Amino acid sequence: MSLEAIYNGLRMSLASAFNEHEYFSLDDVMVITGESREELLQRIDQCRQELIEAGENPDEYFKPVEPQRVAVYYFPNGLH
Repeated sequence: MSLEAIYNGLRMSLASAFNEHEYFSLDDVMVITGESREELLQRIDQCRQELIEAGENPDEYFKPVEPQRVAVYYFPNGLH
């Protein structure tokens, strides 16, 4: 399991434990599920349609955002 997968799993677990929302990028979900970008986009489209049919707002679950450059730092040995 990659460090990125562990990190995303931790984010998901903490959000659940503290009843918070956590947002994941397509790249994050690709690491978590092992699916390709195309497979995920298809699944998102399918889920959005199912939510619409159920009378729910799909934007509450899938939020398109403009990509921004960010820096992510991992400290596998902690901060000294």
